[in-house]
Amino acid sequence: MHVSKDSQSPKSVNDFTAFTFTLIAVSALLVVRGALFYFESWDYISFLSDWVAEYRTMSFFEAMGTKVGDYNPPYMYILNIITRIDVYDLFLIKTVSVFFDMLLAFFVMKLVSLRTGRTQLHILAFILTLAVPTVILNSSMWGQCDSIYTSFALGSLYFALRGRSKMAYALIAVALSFKLQAAFLMPIFAVFVFTKKIRLQDCYVFFIVYFAMLLPAFLAGMPIADLLLVYFRQSDSYFFLNLNAVNIWRFVDNVDFGHFRVVGLFTAGTAVLSLLYYTYVNRERLVNYVDFIRLAFLFTVIMPFLLPQMHDRFFYMPDVLSLTVFLFDKRRWYVPVVTVFCSYLAYAYYLMQWTVLFDFRIAAIALLVVILIVLRDFVLSLSVDNAPVPGSSEKGTD
Repeated sequence: MHVSKDSQSPKSVNDFTAFTFTLIAVSALLVVRGALFYFESWDYISFLSDWVAEYRTMSFFEAMGTKVGDYNPPYMYILNIITRIDVYDLFLIKTVSVFFDMLLAFFVMKLVSLRTGRTQLHILAFILTLAVPTVILNSSMWGQCDSIYTSFALGSLYFALRGRSKMAYALIAVALSFKLQAAFLMPIFAVFVFTKKIRLQDCYVFFIVYFAMLLPAFLAGMPIADLLLVYFRQSDSYFFLNLNAVNIWRFVDNVDFGHFRVVGLFTAGTAVLSLLYYTYVNRERLVNYVDFIRLAFLFTVIMPFLLPQMHDRFFYMPDVLSLTVFLFDKRRWYVPVVTVFCSYLAYAYYLMQWTVLFDFRIAAIALLVVILIVLRDFVLSLSVDNAPVPGSSEKGTD
């Protein structure tokens, strides 16, 4: 029997269709981002543009060792490089962040690949991540760098779930070197240790990588205090219980800031430690990937929800992880809807001055309900004997 060589298998047709759809969707999302590149935020006008201008007065090596701005050195390395390129610096700043949008989407896709081998769902995860409104606005309109630390943080989550201990420690160290908010995810590393996903003895990798990220600035002459105390100084920069975030401090005036700050720190710490304790007690039942994803979301959303002095952008990582919760559990489609909407309120207020879009206190209550639902799912899941997701209990080595 003669079979035509021109005939195409259904698989090749499906692959071509998936590739075409992905290309069109990603291109459209990049066009949307490009349309926002001309927007100059107050942060750019008041800070980033001044930092770049200051770097232009120095040589590359001199700028590397000079304290400019209040960011940790790794992001300032990027600004220092941008200074040497003869292109509008705002476009370069946003291009860097958009690049990390892509890396972020890649790691969400990889997380979903742990749950299913279906290529269509991997592609959907990639595209949906790029389509999250706050992800779009953060990089292409605001010109912020939250996609950088979040992409590395989610990469560390993926490698930890794969049992690749050293890679997990390395990537969370890179994430923390860019932004302190990466610490919101770090409690789950205790869980990874006592569930034997990663090895405690590999934690030296974290310290080596973190200090390696600071080493260029140190070698260029930056004082050690400026390298190690950046995050401590940032925490004392603002004396408000709420900095445009949708959290419980929307219900409290800024009077008696000191006492309420202590209450907030105690409450958040108690919540995180309680969740860690419950997880430790039930660690033998923590075998399914979906439970680790729920736990990652809970840690990253509980802290900015309960802590004082939280900014509008501090829910960026929960926004992305809320989408991952949905991709692992289709019943919870409203988790990313509510979480992202609450963040979007703060973005719209800051970037577009939409002051009456929605009552932030109602939004905070809605977000609390979502947190409690995901917490309930997690508790109920660990209260029964789980059947492991295939491969989920395997422990890899580097």
